[in-house]
Amino acid sequence: MRFAFAVLAVLISGFAIGESFPSLGTHSSLPEVPQIVSGRASFYSKAFHGRKTASGERYAHDVISAASNRFPMGSLVAVRRVLSARCVVVRINDRMGHRSRVIDLSREAAVRLGMIDVGVTEVEVALLPKYLIGHEHACSLAFQPPVHLHAEEGQGLTSVRR
Repeated sequence: MRFAFAVLAVLISGFAIGESFPSLGTHSSLPEVPQIVSGRASFYSKAFHGRKTASGERYAHDVISAASNRFPMGSLVAVRRVLSARCVVVRINDRMGHRSRVIDLSREAAVRLGMIDVGVTEVEVALLPKYLIGHEHACSLAFQPPVHLHAEEGQGLTSVRR
């Protein structure tokens, strides 16, 4: 009886002090390439300043925000102007009434993209992955494919033989 109790105590204590090793995850847990939507973008006129958006917020032309029917409300998206490669991160806080455009930007976002004079321009829009939110280069990184490193023996790795 004492022997059985001692074995049980050893097993339980082994579980209690056992270390858990970090998992590198599976291939499916790797960040996916953000889907990029191409199309035309416009911006709100100053006449909309102060009106309520679909999110319930008041539209402010000097705040970076946008309207879209293709991205979830409250999400952050990177918008890149195709002709100039200028880029800005905006938060979706409104819905659009038309389908001919991908996104409607606030006036401030349009200024940063350099599209005030043209009014409507070609853009690419990518949903910002969680791991890029707050990153200083989030906008440009959102359009880059993730880096996958493949290690093979002989390329800086040594095998352990026992």
